[in-house]
This record gives sequence, structure tokens and C-alpha cells, in this order.
Amino acid sequence: MVKVSSSAGGKVNIEVHGINETKMFLEAKRRIVLTASDAGVLRAANYVEQEVQESIIGNRAEPKSVRTGLFGNSIRVDKISNAAFKVYPEKSSYPGGTVTTEDVARILEYGTSTMMPRRHFRNTESRTKGKVQEIIEKEIINKLNRDIASAKSIASKLTSLIK
Repeated sequence: MVKVSSSAGGKVNIEVHGINETKMFLEAKRRIVLTASDAGVLRAANYVEQEVQESIIGNRAEPKSVRTGLFGNSIRVDKISNAAFKVYPEKSSYPGGTVTTEDVARILEYGTSTMMPRRHFRNTESRTKGKVQEIIEKEIINKLNRDIASAKSIASKLTSLIK
């Protein structure tokens, strides 16, 4: 709050109150947003993981890949850092061969001289970009709304004690 304490002699003295409280309030909101961002990105990464798997088994626009079980089940989500996750094929070897799920992912994603690419990862990224943003935004907004509702509830309880 800004308060003009005097204006004598052509000078104005201004006092600003509540800066520390404002800083504490903003820091609390920053922590909530960081926590919600991390949760939202995890939720979005899990959504993308499912979409990649759906693409691999033929439930999306890309052609179905053969031997989808091992490859589809190899798709994982790992946390890289705060609010950062990666979706990738975990390295598993196909029975009786030297080919891994990483090899299959690369071959399918980019194709070969005799096979057209089946862009499971890149197409999923393009297809889900808007939904991913929506998931993260909703998580942040919901967390902030829950915090506001909690604060209102506490304030209501405190004011009900006043007689």
C-alpha cells in the first residue's frame, strides 16, 4: 500500500507498506507454479507416451508397425529435470537377433532405402502439441485455484471467530 505522509514545502514523502508480504506471497505462488508445472509436464509426457504406443499399434494416422508388442511396450517416460521429461524407446533386444527396440525406432521413424518412414514420434509430437500445452496449463491453474480456495476457507474460518 502506498501512503502519502506529507506534502509540505513542495516535497512529497511516500511510504510503501507490504513489500515483504508481497514478496512472500509471490514466492509462495512461484513454488506452487513450479510444482504444478512439474506435475503437468509428467501428465503430458504420459499422454504422449500413450499416443506414441497407439501410433505404433496402428490406432493413429501412421501405418501399423509389425511386431508391435516389444516395440510398443518399450516406450518409456523418464524425468530429465524439473518440468522436463523424455519419451523414448527403452533399449530391449528382439529374441534371436541383434536388433534392439532403439534400432527399430530409428528405422521406423526415418525409413530405409526400401521402406517409407513411419513417423511415430514426430507425428505424435505434431498431433499432440496443443493437447500437451492444455494439460500443463490446466494443472497449473487447478493447483493455483486449490490454493486460492484453501486460503479463502482459512480466511472464512478466521473471520467467523470474530464476534
